Amino acid sequence: MLTSLAVHNYAIIRDLEISFHPGFNVLSGETGAGKSILVGALNLILGARASSEMIRTGAAEAGVEAVVALPSDCPCARYLEQWGIECAGELLIRRSITRSGRNRVFINDQTASLQQLQQLSPLLISICGQHEHQVLLDPETHLGLLDAFAHLEDDCSQVGSLYDSWRELGEKLAHLRRERQQRESRSDFLKFQIRELETAKLLPNEDAELQRERDILRNAETLSHASKKAVSIIYADKGAVLERLSEVEKELGSIAGFDPSQSGLGEYLKQARINLEELVHGLRLYGERIVFDPLRLAAVEERLALLGKLGKKYGSSVNEMLEKLCELRKTAGEGEESSLREEELVAEIASLRALYLERAGVLSQKRRQASEMLSIEVCRNLADLDMARARFRAGFSDQKPDEPLFSATGIDIVEFLFSANPGEELKPLAKVASGGELSRVLLALKGILGKKGEAETLIFDEVDAGIGGRAAELVGIQLSGLALRHQVICITHLPQIACYGKYHFVVKKQAEGNETHSSIRMLDESERSEELARMLGGVAISSKAREHAKELLQRGKKKEFGQQTALKR
Repeated sequence: MLTSLAVHNYAIIRDLEISFHPGFNVLSGETGAGKSILVGALNLILGARASSEMIRTGAAEAGVEAVVALPSDCPCARYLEQWGIECAGELLIRRSITRSGRNRVFINDQTASLQQLQQLSPLLISICGQHEHQVLLDPETHLGLLDAFAHLEDDCSQVGSLYDSWRELGEKLAHLRRERQQRESRSDFLKFQIRELETAKLLPNEDAELQRERDILRNAETLSHASKKAVSIIYADKGAVLERLSEVEKELGSIAGFDPSQSGLGEYLKQARINLEELVHGLRLYGERIVFDPLRLAAVEERLALLGKLGKKYGSSVNEMLEKLCELRKTAGEGEESSLREEELVAEIASLRALYLERAGVLSQKRRQASEMLSIEVCRNLADLDMARARFRAGFSDQKPDEPLFSATGIDIVEFLFSANPGEELKPLAKVASGGELSRVLLALKGILGKKGEAETLIFDEVDAGIGGRAAELVGIQLSGLALRHQVICITHLPQIACYGKYHFVVKKQAEGNETHSSIRMLDESERSEELARMLGGVAISSKAREHAKELLQRGKKKEFGQQTALKR
């Protein structure tokens, strides 16, 4: 229950505080006094989008605070526990908006997000205004209202989960089929690529080895001459390195004869001789292998040309080409695996489809049963709103059994049908209901859904649109009956509705100097009578208007007493 509301620097409201009470609270006032602005401020508490344009001229920020008393079984408790917000029977919700567009939200003085506020507030307060009239005109919302009436949330959740799984598998199957079609469209090309690479009989690192061999063959004469020249210098020529080592050996012997400590130098010489002899042997063998072979050079050049041609298609090196070949073979082999997975998915989808249709069928049956009860209850409420001969029904569109509509909400398409007059066939509500009829249908639905666990506080903004006289008074009676189970806050221009309120507040707009601001206060008995007379009269309030206002007040009190007595029984 909304116990208090404070609004600061919002539109023409400078500072406004109001305490609401259990039961039926009525707000009235002249057009433009600020009643709808109060509803806008309440919408901020519900998580509506904020605009910096609504900040009062000259102020840096606007703020709204609401204190909500929670019933012991409030469904919002699980959210508060999940978010770590302590709650001792009431919530203080604060929201501020700055000119920079920054929003700040606090729940029980703990910082919260706008998303959290949007999750929480609908469980506490429900605003029924012109927006909901528009919602009621949208057939896509009718199924949700029927489900809310029948408490089918769990069934809808199961069907929605099955639908999501079915859609996900369907997307996977479509993806596999697209890949298969792509593979089939390039199957011949894929086979050609594999055949071309396999025919080449590639070897790892082949290109590098062939390039080295080509360099040797091209420079065979230079390499042969260099190896022979090196052998001559070390061994064959007069005064060769090995020949002069004998002279070095003699000199080392002289050194060792006089200084035995240097006898180890001869070992270095011995090792040098052995290494040079091995070098000569190696050079001779290398030189013998160096043969200029023009046929082999041509073969190497031809092979390298082939590798270069393949490299432009499949990779800059032979190793990359071999990796590409493995990839192509894998892609070709994926066709069989994909076909098997495709068959598995088709079977899974068929099984899921059958389960979906089973659960959706059960849900549809429950909806059809509930629609009968909804029609009866709405018609009963409409009768109490001076529409005793009106008919209402939740209509189901016919579908072919073998071609059901798959959706997250099941296989049903529901649209509310309505007829206000006897003899007229039922037609879509959005096409045939007038503004006043639509207001009363909405109130009838609210009265029913209110019994089904709707928010503790129901706020009605201009629910009297398009009605007056007897119908308006019946709307007031209906709202006062609804207030026995909920806190009802109603903004109205009609005295026939206002007289049934237990608490009456008036909103006034005042000008002080260059400033305009709105104020609100609760009326006492005599002030209520005067306000009802104002609502009844014109520019001047006549004595007859005052008498009529007193009569309306007495009628409202009598009805309230009768309802409370019936409730006690």
